[in-house]
Amino acid sequence: MLGRLARNRQTAGPMSGLFDSNWLAAGLVIALGWIGTAHSAPNILLIIGDDMGVETVASYGVGENPPMTTHLDDLASNGVRFTNFWAQPVCSPTRATIITGRYGFRTGIGRPVTNRGPLPEPPQIPDWALPYVNTETGGGMGMGADELQSLPRHGLGVDEYTLTHAFDANGDLGYSTAAIGKWHLADADNGWQEHPIRIGFDYFSGGLTGGVESYFAWNKVVDGEVTGAVGYAPTEKVDDAISWIEARGDNPWFMWFGFNLPHTPLHSPPDDTRTGTSDGEYAAMIETMDAQIGRLLASIAPDVLENTFVIFMGDNGTPSGNVTAPFQPGRAKGAVYQGGVNVPFIVSGPGVRRGAVSDALVNSTDLFATIMEMAGIDPAETIPADVTHDSVSFLDTLSDPAVSPRDWVYADEFFGGFEGVETADYAMRDEQYKLMRFDGVEEFYDLKADPYERHDLLEGELSVEQRAAYAALKAEVETLRSSR
Repeated sequence: MLGRLARNRQTAGPMSGLFDSNWLAAGLVIALGWIGTAHSAPNILLIIGDDMGVETVASYGVGENPPMTTHLDDLASNGVRFTNFWAQPVCSPTRATIITGRYGFRTGIGRPVTNRGPLPEPPQIPDWALPYVNTETGGGMGMGADELQSLPRHGLGVDEYTLTHAFDANGDLGYSTAAIGKWHLADADNGWQEHPIRIGFDYFSGGLTGGVESYFAWNKVVDGEVTGAVGYAPTEKVDDAISWIEARGDNPWFMWFGFNLPHTPLHSPPDDTRTGTSDGEYAAMIETMDAQIGRLLASIAPDVLENTFVIFMGDNGTPSGNVTAPFQPGRAKGAVYQGGVNVPFIVSGPGVRRGAVSDALVNSTDLFATIMEMAGIDPAETIPADVTHDSVSFLDTLSDPAVSPRDWVYADEFFGGFEGVETADYAMRDEQYKLMRFDGVEEFYDLKADPYERHDLLEGELSVEQRAAYAALKAEVETLRSSR
């Protein structure tokens, strides 16, 4: 089936993870079962939550007293919930891996983009919203524009081959594409407010920076034009998504929807926007995101939703100030520990096993090839021969959750663009063991015996099995990182 031939083809090289076109179409017919239906091409909705690890979603059963996530739990009951999905430790790098299928050391994006272009002052926060604003942050991002510019980190180059380019190259399939919500890949040099359109989206509506200036008054960009927006941002952005989807009619579409929730600035959402009543602003923001996901999905006609792949993921782990057991502050967002990279990942849609749990190893890069195949695009025929990517399709796993398309997953983070790659923090895991480098120090864990990384095996004597696993991961990570 699809993706299975890509197993073990993870050593990066030109056109890595490719698939034989002779069996691609037949595999899609069998795996998805949508050829010949009233809607012959499926829609694809990618929803990205901002700053949330697996302990924040109730159906994972990991954290104590998690927020109420009714709609995400329903999504899991209608699809496959992945336990071993890895994003990158912070937001921009994860987004770059999705849209390019390439690790950060290939794109130069190892930390959040800060090289901002110009934006006007956002509107004043309306009086009705003041009770919801956290007075400690003033409703702002916690870092001013001048301070951000003192730490310039560049965005995604417009010369990168992107997922949207693949849709454009297969225009006969009839797809429209949109990005709505948080973007965080644009900078002052790559087109800034024009960036989402420049890399291939047909429509963009949302924000360019890592966080909204305030959830109640912010700079909204629509197809390159900047306007001040007043209103509750998650509601406004879901309204935009609903309108765009409704305008597609019977034509297929791909939507990238990036929530800012539950990213700072922390605030108390309006009561009528929440799924539950958990204590604390962070939990309340997740419940608001969950409710807005429910509203978005409810707006899609049942027959259309039945023919829609819905993908939900976190972009990185929970911030240290909000993380709860079993994860730890300092080993959460921004770190290559499990608390920083192991995030919720749930997929439902045509041909997807309902109510399944998969322990398959899947990486954020893998959405690149998988979304192509969901749409009927052959990566082997579409991606230019001179493009090196790291994406391995997990499409087979959606119908057979026991299939693991990878032998290992990888994540990294670094400052300074390409110059920082050599000293990057990184992590690689296989089914059982994890090798990582954090602050220049190697650590090695048995994730089956120690899933929350309490006991570094390198602090003692390794067994024969552990030495072999360490050597294999060490060789694999060195081969991968030398391939750039």
